[in-house]
Amino acid sequence: MEPEELIQKYIQDSLNEAEKVQFETLLKSDAAFAQKVTEFENVHAAIKANEKAELKSHLQQLEANENMSNPTKKTVKKSIRLAIAVVILVVIGLIGNYFMQQANLNETLYATYFEPYPNALAPVTRGQETPAEALPKAMRLYEDGKYQEAFDMISEIIKSQENPETDVLFYQAMCLLNLQQETEALNILREIKHKETRFTPQIYWYGALIHIKFKENEKALKALQYMDEIQTTFKSKEREILKQKL
Repeated sequence: MEPEELIQKYIQDSLNEAEKVQFETLLKSDAAFAQKVTEFENVHAAIKANEKAELKSHLQQLEANENMSNPTKKTVKKSIRLAIAVVILVVIGLIGNYFMQQANLNETLYATYFEPYPNALAPVTRGQETPAEALPKAMRLYEDGKYQEAFDMISEIIKSQENPETDVLFYQAMCLLNLQQETEALNILREIKHKETRFTPQIYWYGALIHIKFKENEKALKALQYMDEIQTTFKSKEREILKQKL
């Protein structure tokens, strides 16, 4: 997980156990990371303090106006306008805070539930180097986390096929996802989602995650609900959690 995402989840108090260990380790061993944590905390605290101070000031002014012994019509109107302004500011603040939290929630959900899908396409033989066919070699690169090299090789395989295999296209999309090219990955998943493949549940799962990252919650829900309809057990617990949070 990127340091900024880790710090953001720390500020939101949403780190899981593994992330807490990673966070504490970085905090102790990485001075730059520790400094960035302090900066995030200071900004977060300043925003909260500023919001409270502004609201308190408005309320105190309103109370002072209302407590005047002989308020004129002008003062009363001013107090009413001030009260309306306070309400508007509070509502705007709540709405802005909601959308900021929602955006952070979507990023957090994606980061929490995304993980590279393992190689289930071509067996990889470790050990003595021997001439390898293109697909097993590409999948070895994929297993080793060399996603750009794997993508390039898989793309060449697809170009050489008159009718590209759906399963191979799925792993082309997986390479793109791991390269943080979500839009391109989603385009491929859309292209193959209605084709015959053993990876149909996975196609809809990763499609749902991309929609979550893009803040397209309705589309994500539809993908998760389709997984229910086809009665797949793939990520059953995780998708129930996601449906409740979206």
